Amino acid sequence: MQDNEEKVAGFGHDEEEWIRAQRAREAKRNKKKRGGETGTLSMNSLMDILVIMLVFLLKSYGDEPIKAVGEDLKVPSSASQLNPEDTTAVTISRKSILVNDKLAVDVKNGAIDQSQKRGGDRGMIIQPLFDELTDAINKKKRETTLLGQTYEPVATIIADQTTPYRLITEVMYTAGQAELRQFKFAVIKGDMKSFGPAD
Repeated sequence: MQDNEEKVAGFGHDEEEWIRAQRAREAKRNKKKRGGETGTLSMNSLMDILVIMLVFLLKSYGDEPIKAVGEDLKVPSSASQLNPEDTTAVTISRKSILVNDKLAVDVKNGAIDQSQKRGGDRGMIIQPLFDELTDAINKKKRETTLLGQTYEPVATIIADQTTPYRLITEVMYTAGQAELRQFKFAVIKGDMKSFGPAD
């Protein structure tokens, strides 16, 4: 009789196990929901991350202003310990002349086609190079003004070892006409041991 009363008044052992299992599942579900809500990122956090990444990338890019080295460009070696500065880069390879990695004019057999120069064969100003330098300088001036800095009219010339003197002279003269007054020549840092006294 007592067993029948317990069954009527309360739950059996199997039913109690089932109820406990249901409660455990419900608690687990609620815990997941709460965890999902607190784990979301706000828009401000994402913007902070993106700004930090952008600053890092810009800084990394600015640390190495001279990057143009390819198959048709072999830069001379030097024992110089000075690091390159952020200047207007003019690259003279065996096939082309670039301004800040942007193609200005093609080079054939160490010379520029006469049609690309003011005054033909005797002319010293390479017109496409002059136009590209003018655009690059104007852009640089705007950037330095926005940053509150002073613009320095400096050109870094990155030339192949086999570049003829006449072509380098034409490039420097053209850069001078485009308001670039100072020139630096880029070299690859070599091992000090390889620069011993000449025989």
